[in-house]
Amino acid sequence: MRLCSLGSGSSGNSFIVQDDSTTLLVDCGFGLSETVTRLDRYGLKPDQLNGILLTHEHEDHVKGAFSFSNKYNIPIYLSHGTFKMCKKRINENYDINFNIISGAKSFIINDIEVTPIPVPHDAREPFQYKFESNLKSIAIITDLGFITNHLIKSLKDIKGLVIEFNHDKNMLLDSDYPQSLKDRVSGMYGHLENMESIKLLKSINHRNIKWIAAAHLSEKNNDENLVKRLISDATMKEDGSIKVIDQMNGIDWMKV
Repeated sequence: MRLCSLGSGSSGNSFIVQDDSTTLLVDCGFGLSETVTRLDRYGLKPDQLNGILLTHEHEDHVKGAFSFSNKYNIPIYLSHGTFKMCKKRINENYDINFNIISGAKSFIINDIEVTPIPVPHDAREPFQYKFESNLKSIAIITDLGFITNHLIKSLKDIKGLVIEFNHDKNMLLDSDYPQSLKDRVSGMYGHLENMESIKLLKSINHRNIKWIAAAHLSEKNNDENLVKRLISDATMKEDGSIKVIDQMNGIDWMKV
């Protein structure tokens, strides 16, 4: 099983999880044509996709999801809350196969078992996801304000981990963001601060993780080298197994 990212940050987020016979798109935060262009970087065509999984309703995660699904006939998997919040942006002429999923149940798409993980974020019913196939496992964990015990338990034996490193606390405090935005980002239903992300890494069995990829970095309030150093110090992993996902270029395939 392997993962790549089409890009991650406040301007758009999208990931691909793939095994031998299944290709899944996690979030579609870029427009339809931009998504097709970014897929092509990795030799992927829309008709190869077996499903689109949405984490929550925010624009940087669903911007192109419904037009893309409608045009290429790709089923969408999402929570009831996400569906309700997205209804206003779904064209009534679209013909989309919606699959409403629960945070209490794993489900299968072809050969990949998908486990939704509820997280604290300022959205209606947000999920992040764990993927398992042939004893391999990958999790994508972004867009949450703090680490929960349920999340820690869900990542017990994970082999590849995408984790949000949104902002550095001091950089955010000193930024030119309005106070309301600072409060939202740093709040319990906002985004992960660097040290909260490190707390998660220290709480799981990171020794068995093949790679750790930092995602959703703030362009103004974080630093790639700082994030890499924090992860390295916390896990004692070498630089080659620590990645930072770029907003424009995403990240190339990583295998587990």
